[in-house]
Amino acid sequence: MAQVSIGQVENLEDLVCGLQAVRESLESSCREQIAVAEHKYEEAREETQNSESMLESAVQQEQAAMQEVDSAQQALNSSQSTLGSAQSGLSACLAQPKDEDGTSPDCSGEESDVAGAEAAVEHSQAELEQAQAKLDQAKENRQAMEQRVDLAKQAQSMAEQTLEHAQQECNARLATVDQTIEIGIARLTAAQQALNAYLATNPPAAQFHAWLKWNTAQHGGPITPDILRDRMNLSSEQRRMFQEYLYERNSGYRGLVDKYRSQWAAARGDAERNIVARKARIHLSGEFGEQMARHALAPLGARIETQGRTFVGDNGRYTKTDLLVTNLRAPVILGRGEGMGAPVGGSMAFEVKCGKAEYLYSQKDHMIFQAEGHKQADAQCTLCSRDIHDLSPEKEKELRDTLREAGSPMVGMLPRKNEIDQSCLDFIRQNEEERP
Repeated sequence: MAQVSIGQVENLEDLVCGLQAVRESLESSCREQIAVAEHKYEEAREETQNSESMLESAVQQEQAAMQEVDSAQQALNSSQSTLGSAQSGLSACLAQPKDEDGTSPDCSGEESDVAGAEAAVEHSQAELEQAQAKLDQAKENRQAMEQRVDLAKQAQSMAEQTLEHAQQECNARLATVDQTIEIGIARLTAAQQALNAYLATNPPAAQFHAWLKWNTAQHGGPITPDILRDRMNLSSEQRRMFQEYLYERNSGYRGLVDKYRSQWAAARGDAERNIVARKARIHLSGEFGEQMARHALAPLGARIETQGRTFVGDNGRYTKTDLLVTNLRAPVILGRGEGMGAPVGGSMAFEVKCGKAEYLYSQKDHMIFQAEGHKQADAQCTLCSRDIHDLSPEKEKELRDTLREAGSPMVGMLPRKNEIDQSCLDFIRQNEEERP
């Protein structure tokens, strides 16, 4: 049976989770966009109704103005007729002959009637002009309201189209994501089944998988130094699997490996290969050791942080804490002495140092400074490779006593530097014969 990659299965799990998160985000965005479109459509619909109501009112006002014009015209016609009659009466009076004594006829009444009729005609003309002006204004208002209704209906139609487009677009995109999620879940299910079958026939792989998926509930009590030591005591085969796992799951680590593989393949002769190997022992091995500690310790707490900064003093200097495990799920005992234990819900801070004995000793001052960043945690230690045991008893005691006084006792649990180096170099040279 071909080997099944644990890392690739986890990549599929991340992919499915990522797609589901995208789906939730997309659905939320769609709800927001549709709500905005619905609000705009509702505003446009209300504007159309309001405009139509205003148009109806304008039509009624125009009709009333037309009636006023008709009434004013009738009043003018009536007053003009009265004026004509008065003028005829005045003319008839003036046409009468004078009396025997030579006195002209008295037409003052007729003149008064004419004057009154002329005033009535002038007043009726003014009333008609006012009514006509009012009608003209009502007509303009009605025409403006008709244009407003047309524009409002256009806006409502556009808002309705926008709403329908948003709904269709969201439904289509959600359907596409749902289909992709279904494909991802199907592939993940198949990959998990293949992985389970592979683990059932490959004990080392099953042990490595169990190491990755380990949790504190498996022990049901305090996490002791022996348990932690076992967590960091991977066999050479498990270290190889961990190399492959990191390569698949950690883009930064993959970049380092690819860089050194490329340099190794391009190296001409042993001298250049030794240069590449030295770089890998310095940079890749340190990262591998820190990643081993990180994955070994991460299950202890709900969260693990890396490279968190802590400012020391008032001069802006800061130290980085390699690992900070918080909200512990079980009590943890790192060793004997003060600051070597943390309760449930507590925290632990770690400095990780992988190197040979003399390197560890040379880092004493730096590790003392790093210890300043650990004091925020309930328990803290400097986690190092087992090379510390290669120091002379005097130097080992000096180093341990110094770090304990600094508040971050040394705990030698990680594999020896040579073992880590060999694992990294083997991984760089992996399948070397197959590469051109």
